[in-house]
Amino acid sequence: MSTTTQFLNADAYGSTFVDPLNPDFSVRFKTTRNRKSLNGFSVDNYITEIIVSGTDQITIGTATANDTLAVRVRTSGSELSQARLKEILLSIASQMPNWADENVLLGFRPVTAPINP
Repeated sequence: MSTTTQFLNADAYGSTFVDPLNPDFSVRFKTTRNRKSLNGFSVDNYITEIIVSGTDQITIGTATANDTLAVRVRTSGSELSQARLKEILLSIASQMPNWADENVLLGFRPVTAPINP
């Protein structure tokens, strides 16, 4: 069952959203900005993390347990590279189902080679 999260709180670095029906599920958007030099030009570098946390109730033998889950996506680049970062994110998002089916999340080598969009 899908539930739309709701805004819970914000701080100087980002915002957190939580599922009101399942408070163990949260999504945090966190961004920091630093300066970096590119060929002698000073630009702002944005580091953004999207952190998804939750639990999955699993069965081990005859017992059940809550398995803590986390997914973290981190990007880094200047404002001028946001379009390229979007291309990369869309590309890996489209390949994630294949990689999951190929057990990459269990440490196996991907069969599906990553694409440079």
